[in-house]
Amino acid sequence: MSKYNTGGLPWALGKDVSDCQTAQEVMTKAGLDWSVAKCELVAKMPFRINGNNNVDDCAFQHDGNIYREMNNAYATYRTDNNYPLGLVKEKYEVVQNMDAFNFFNNAIGENLAKWDKAACLNFGEKVYVSAKLPIQTSVANSNDVVDNYLVFSNGHDGNCSVDIMITPVRVICTNMLNGAINKADCHIRLRHTKSVKEKLELGAQVLKVACEHALDAQEMYRQLAKVTMKDEQVYEYLCNLQLTPAEIQKLMQYDNKTGFKRLINRDYRLLEATEISTRKANILSNMFDYYNDGIGQKDIYGTAWGAYNAVTGFYCNVANLEGEKRMNSLVWGSANNNMNKALNNAIAYAS
Repeated sequence: MSKYNTGGLPWALGKDVSDCQTAQEVMTKAGLDWSVAKCELVAKMPFRINGNNNVDDCAFQHDGNIYREMNNAYATYRTDNNYPLGLVKEKYEVVQNMDAFNFFNNAIGENLAKWDKAACLNFGEKVYVSAKLPIQTSVANSNDVVDNYLVFSNGHDGNCSVDIMITPVRVICTNMLNGAINKADCHIRLRHTKSVKEKLELGAQVLKVACEHALDAQEMYRQLAKVTMKDEQVYEYLCNLQLTPAEIQKLMQYDNKTGFKRLINRDYRLLEATEISTRKANILSNMFDYYNDGIGQKDIYGTAWGAYNAVTGFYCNVANLEGEKRMNSLVWGSANNNMNKALNNAIAYAS
């Protein structure tokens, strides 16, 4: 029995909307039925002696400050509470939450995908909805199954696009996986431009593509489960994920035979000689520990599939992140990038 606990789905912090049938119901139940607008910005400047304190049609005074309109400067804000969400450019097109998720209505229903969770992050800078696909795949054995989800997100802060991600999750440990060697193959990104609404109308085709993609990913995972890896190879695999080329070169110059193993064992002399941080050594040690004793690892130990799940298991169940920080990192951020790199490297070993 593993000493680890499952961290749960990254988007577990959202509202359960599995009983909803339409995007309108989802928006209402999750409290996302508000709208966003774009407004012009003004600059706030204090009155100054001998300064230009004149007030004209483009300026006004208040509480010892003068405010002037700024050319081509805009922000987005929630119209229900007048809360600003972010700075945007003139050509930025607001995409309302309903428009971003409404296209999926015809995919929801009996024997089809089902709404899962929905929420907004922070004050509404980003909103997301997840849906579970009607396809479950198996990998190493009948008990090693993968559920497949779509995660839709819409940003209002000027830094986020409308994103649709195909996201596999290994059920036994709720490890979030990557569904493709190339992230773009399982990630549809639509920028907030004039054409975004037209592109969203094509979104109904996403369900069919996602189901086909899940079957392709299953075959990729099954191939990893057939590839054997010795501990020495796993040491090298994990170290190559965390270390820079310069650090690997120093490590090999210091000990080209057992350097990877000594680093994962946090050998003090090696760390001092190579100047590799204790933080990286701790991450590597925890990953290898999860490789040996993590949830669902006993049946896939000694394989490339097991090595890859040591990485996903670390980020999903061991790394010290919670709530919105955890979701941001796993779904859109650094952990997701590292897990994608881990999949690529595992495929390289399999080849």
